[in-house]
Amino acid sequence: MKLTPINSAEAVFEAFHDPQISELSQWSVTGEGVPGFKFWQNWIWVQWAWEKPAPDGRLVRFHRTYDLDCSAYDRLIFCTAMPEGGYFEIRAETDAGPRTRRGEPMGATKREEWLPLDGAQRITALTIEAHFPPGGAGNGWIYWMALQCTARLPAHLAQWAGYDERWEKYLQPESFEPTFKPTHGLLLTAAELDSVRARFAATSMADAMRDAAADARAIRPESLIGENVYFWNSNSLRRERDHGKVITIHGANAAQAGMLLKDKALCRLAARFALSLAHSGKWDDSFICNMPGSTWEQRGFVQSVCVFETALILDLCGEWFTEVGRQLILRRIAEEGIGNMNFGVWWWEYIFHCNQVAWFAPGRILGYLLLEQTMPARHENYPRPVPSRVAPYTELAVNDLLENLNRCLQPDGGYVEGPTYFTWVARQAFVALHLYARARGKSLQELMPAQMKKTSLLAEMLYSTNDGQDAILICDAMYIFPEALAYLAAFMPDSHWVTMYHKQVNRPGAGAAPSLLAMSLADTIPAQGPALRAFVDMPDTGMMCCVRQLQQETVKLFLMGNKAGAGHTHEDKGNFVLEFAGDSFALDFGVVDYSNPLVEELKTAQRHNMLTPWSAGLRPHPVNPIKSDIRAQGRGDATSFHATMDATAGWEGWYKKWVRTWDSPTPDTLVITDEWAVEKGEGVIFHWTTPLPMRREGDKVIIEGRRGTVEITIPTGTEAIIEQLPLINAGRRAIDQQRREIVRFGLGHADTQPRLTLRQRGTSGTLRVAVKLRVRANPA
Repeated sequence: MKLTPINSAEAVFEAFHDPQISELSQWSVTGEGVPGFKFWQNWIWVQWAWEKPAPDGRLVRFHRTYDLDCSAYDRLIFCTAMPEGGYFEIRAETDAGPRTRRGEPMGATKREEWLPLDGAQRITALTIEAHFPPGGAGNGWIYWMALQCTARLPAHLAQWAGYDERWEKYLQPESFEPTFKPTHGLLLTAAELDSVRARFAATSMADAMRDAAADARAIRPESLIGENVYFWNSNSLRRERDHGKVITIHGANAAQAGMLLKDKALCRLAARFALSLAHSGKWDDSFICNMPGSTWEQRGFVQSVCVFETALILDLCGEWFTEVGRQLILRRIAEEGIGNMNFGVWWWEYIFHCNQVAWFAPGRILGYLLLEQTMPARHENYPRPVPSRVAPYTELAVNDLLENLNRCLQPDGGYVEGPTYFTWVARQAFVALHLYARARGKSLQELMPAQMKKTSLLAEMLYSTNDGQDAILICDAMYIFPEALAYLAAFMPDSHWVTMYHKQVNRPGAGAAPSLLAMSLADTIPAQGPALRAFVDMPDTGMMCCVRQLQQETVKLFLMGNKAGAGHTHEDKGNFVLEFAGDSFALDFGVVDYSNPLVEELKTAQRHNMLTPWSAGLRPHPVNPIKSDIRAQGRGDATSFHATMDATAGWEGWYKKWVRTWDSPTPDTLVITDEWAVEKGEGVIFHWTTPLPMRREGDKVIIEGRRGTVEITIPTGTEAIIEQLPLINAGRRAIDQQRREIVRFGLGHADTQPRLTLRQRGTSGTLRVAVKLRVRANPA
């Protein structure tokens, strides 16, 4: 590809991030001696995977010949991610001789690896080798490659420096005395805000908001003004030099806390965050979203965040802005924010069939409602048009949201992308339709699609009986959004959204959402939800569960099927989760942050409670997504449960047959039977994974919980292995600590993931695994 400048100091020469212009086909990519090696073009990177390194520790070698003019640059860089302890060896053949460097071992975040060019004028070949001395399986990524002039880079970055907190011409001075009344009343009116203050400002319901305000106070937003506005605190796309910089989130929190607590410093801080966003470069995640010659873009995620937060701050704290400050933000909202979101809605059809139209809805609809009240910004001596010329666009955005909800919510009330994505969709839908309903004098009940009411079944299906967990975290899930639980519980007061809401609010370390709107609904939520039923089936979504009592303890067994073509799912059809006595004895570990290569590992069948084909040096796996419905057929009551699932679909080339049966005549007994036949390989491997300690005693494997134990009998003729798979180390945990929502609501993963595997040889057979549950006489 043409050497493409992205700023005055850097130019891209390999766009692996854009599949349409990636030149992967012109590279020689080899993994000699690396078991399970493969590579492919993925979403925004070229990815390679392995089961274990070659004997010399090598994973992959990338090589390509070039005739690349590098005379204006002194460094070659490439953006990459690989598990900790891995390193790269880089060699460039140049007109001035070879240039080589061995990189430092990889840490907990992705990196821009580099090679000094030392006066070279042309690059004629490039070789990149990845090595992984720690051993074990994993994945690595390369996003893009570029040339950099380190001498010019400081001047480029200095363009966004020099702002201070005074914001003369844009913001009222610190001596300004506010009324603490919302400027536009889009979220809450002054009277509604007074009511929330009186009921909650001095209570524990506001603790999360006070914590969020403390986080905001610790930040000087002007120091975060830069070339791009990044997606919350995610490191997925941002440049290495910007890791840890979070300019979003805090302004909206400061505005809500400032208005709740009548804190003028917080309100002015919120306004400073809004102005800092307005003075930042692109409202986009990275240069890759607007690189010349590329069509790759990140939909409207960042724009929707920027529009929602700046519009909310103008709505709540608008009195702090001068007219030019207000107009500056309104222009960014209308031009770059809403313009980009509309482009995405026109360009991409798939976003109507998943979470994404709803994702953008609060920013899009709040932005339009604010523009309805403020446009035209310049009307001189002409009367302001009534109704607003913006209003028809608001209606289009609302109709897009309703279409999206009707498409992505299943007939049985299910949702296929997992509970994190569902609760975010619900949060976005409720906020957006609340704003619209108020503006149009309508009720939320009449606007919300009927399918949302049916999600009460989803709440019951995914409610976790684990004391430290709100929901069973299937698919790409890390936690449940607390704000969504408040809206869902208020909207469906006879559902298990109420149960989940109270569990999260009262769970140590979790608590309520830092949200004025959620707080305003707290008094409408019943004190408790209904009783859990013994048997729940969701055939359209492909899930089933049973809940029974063993003495005083609850036993829940959840089965995972498939809705054909479902996205954000894992290789987990036939997976099960077993909860007992407040612990998860068989767990779905969900995912971690998308910038962590471990996320790819956690999606694999081998990290779930599955039966997989056994093939030395390879990782057998199904296609994902699977284009077939996979459903359990079962029955259950307060005593017994039986279900069977044909999970063969998607395993073409591996399984001829895989039928899994769960038999539980009483709550203390479970037998899992797998009838299987493979097309190739040495047999099958049964995987059981849990966060709890495992140990072997003779032909038994014991899993110890706090109030219960599970005993697994090792079937005759099988080979049993207990392993500790890598999970979250100290470096990764430190990064997660920057994300308050993971700390408060996530699983809190340990360093390792315990896993039992049972290997059965042959080309076909039946594997029966007997499980016994016991309540501990002396709870830990």
